[in-house]
Amino acid sequence: MLTKKQQELDEKKWLDSEKAGYDTCGTYDYCSNCDKTAENPCDKAVKAVKTTKATEKKPAAKKSVKKSSK
Repeated sequence: MLTKKQQELDEKKWLDSEKAGYDTCGTYDYCSNCDKTAENPCDKAVKAVKTTKATEKKPAAKKSVKKSSK
């Protein structure tokens, strides 16, 4: 069963392909994570990119705590 996101991406690819005059499947930034044999491949590829970007973020800087002088 197609997910809503997959349907949206399929429509975008169709319209982009018609405008470009060639099949744009495989040309998007998320396509490097695509497994065309999977169900909802574009949706899964987009999620994989988001997961990868989230894990690549640098950890937040630690705040220094001022010691009180007594």
